[in-house]
Amino acid sequence: MRRRGTGVRGPGTEPCDADRVYCAPRPGSGTRHFDNRPLGITGVSFLNARPLVAGLEAAIAAPFIYTYRSLPPTECAAEFASGHAIASLVPVGSLPFLPPLQIVPSLGVACRGEVRSVLLVSKVEANRIRRLAAHRVSGTSVALAQTLLLAQWGARVEVVKAAPPLATMLEGVDATVIIGDPALAICGRTGLLEIDLGAAWLAWTGMPFVFAVWGLAPQVPQELAELLLSSYSYTQAHWEQLIAEWAVAHDFSRGVVRDYLESKLVHALSERERAGMTLFLEQAAASGVLPRYHPEWLDTFVPTVGTGGVLQGPLAG
Repeated sequence: MRRRGTGVRGPGTEPCDADRVYCAPRPGSGTRHFDNRPLGITGVSFLNARPLVAGLEAAIAAPFIYTYRSLPPTECAAEFASGHAIASLVPVGSLPFLPPLQIVPSLGVACRGEVRSVLLVSKVEANRIRRLAAHRVSGTSVALAQTLLLAQWGARVEVVKAAPPLATMLEGVDATVIIGDPALAICGRTGLLEIDLGAAWLAWTGMPFVFAVWGLAPQVPQELAELLLSSYSYTQAHWEQLIAEWAVAHDFSRGVVRDYLESKLVHALSERERAGMTLFLEQAAASGVLPRYHPEWLDTFVPTVGTGGVLQGPLAG
């Protein structure tokens, strides 16, 4: 059986490898080719991104051949930077360091307050933090933490890389930023100072926060953006089934998965999320945390998810 989240798909294809590879489309399938190779797509492996990539993982049909891989956030950015992926779910904090790209405006991983999976965990009060361990796979949250610490608590920190578990991340530092499934698993249970960075951003700015967006290489086919919308639409159509599958795959209860994805996260971005993202990039640049960057939105793209051309369902914005 093919490993979930990998493989090559297009209309009229059939699996022909035990692990990763699919046969070429049958003659007359109408598949288009670009540069005589499949289009590479990478998405994030954390639970927070599964609603965006479920259709890709299920190998939904497209009018071209594509590959899909599921990776940690910073590796998605690296795949795009190397040219191995033509579309990636990239951390917003990585955008200033990537080659030119266009951003799909209607999809992403965002929150409108408490998120529970992006935490600053500290052994000292926030204004006393001087050395901060950053989750290795974080491309946005550590920049958010640095920006908030400087603006809200006057703390300019030295950042070092680390990886879970939490006890290891806290060795030799004052605090750590931990994200994704590992953060969700320990939220409210550390016995230390926990600052939910989504809630902290909202308290400071009154705006939503966007952690990741779909970035597309220039001159990609219009159908690629439509495939990403179709992947999200697939999620809406199979929501209850996917909740059960993700609970098992990520080792959380169904109740935790449902609350997290339906109440804490936003995947259908509105103008307010886009404004919040632009504000973050401006504030991070003003703080010297990130280089200045102006997002280029795919403004010719009209969302087509749901009836009436709008995003709908339990995950709609």
